[in-house]
Amino acid sequence: MCRILFARGQGEKIQGLFEALVRSAENDPYRARRSGKRQHRDGWGYVLLRDDSVYHYRSTRPIFNDPERFRLIKQLEGNVVLMAHARAASQGSVNILNTQPFQFSSCNGFSFWFMHNGDLNKEELLRTENLNTRGLEGASDSYAFAVYLCRSLNKLDDNNTLKHYSRGAKLSRTTFNTGTLFVTQRKWKALVTAYMVEKYLKDKDHWNYARLIKLNDGEIFALASSTLELYFKARWENVANGEVYFIEQGRIKKVKLVMD
Repeated sequence: MCRILFARGQGEKIQGLFEALVRSAENDPYRARRSGKRQHRDGWGYVLLRDDSVYHYRSTRPIFNDPERFRLIKQLEGNVVLMAHARAASQGSVNILNTQPFQFSSCNGFSFWFMHNGDLNKEELLRTENLNTRGLEGASDSYAFAVYLCRSLNKLDDNNTLKHYSRGAKLSRTTFNTGTLFVTQRKWKALVTAYMVEKYLKDKDHWNYARLIKLNDGEIFALASSTLELYFKARWENVANGEVYFIEQGRIKKVKLVMD
């Protein structure tokens, strides 16, 4: 499983959040209590929206060993949207294809970047959605779900989008914590999901590691993996299981996944 960060607002303050993600990937006490492993070192990436420009980067290097992290920090100024992901591989090889966030361009008039923390039933997804089993053989479950989104998500209204992400949550074996940044000709729109299966909810160490946390202080709005609270002191709140956030310029809407 991985560490993720979505943040919108003043880039100078988001710098500290990103540095907390780096430190979380290098030394994660919550992961250590659960599995004995402390690091998320199987690659990392980010997408940054700033001044009507998009910057996208992925590397198989650990985030804490990659000089690109310093270049990103210098770009965090003014009003920005940032999604960043530090991977600890559960499915799929450690290679650039499986490094997140993934970028796709849909024939329905939008591009998107997708990141995921968790473990999906990839075989069920491929079978029920008639995806290319052979072509996706070495791909991670997260990449396969992004392929499904690109093929099946035909419009970006909230109800339609929620339907497809609820489908992903139902396929989850552990968690379905995701972040997606959509860009159309005229605007951007983001979506973040927080979900973990019953087994994780009932186990203290699993829950503590898998939960998402939220920060909304007026200057920034952020949703992140739990470990960031150890390295960025703020008035974090736990995100309730099953919550979904739609985020646009001037709008934050909270709904629930449809699990029935």
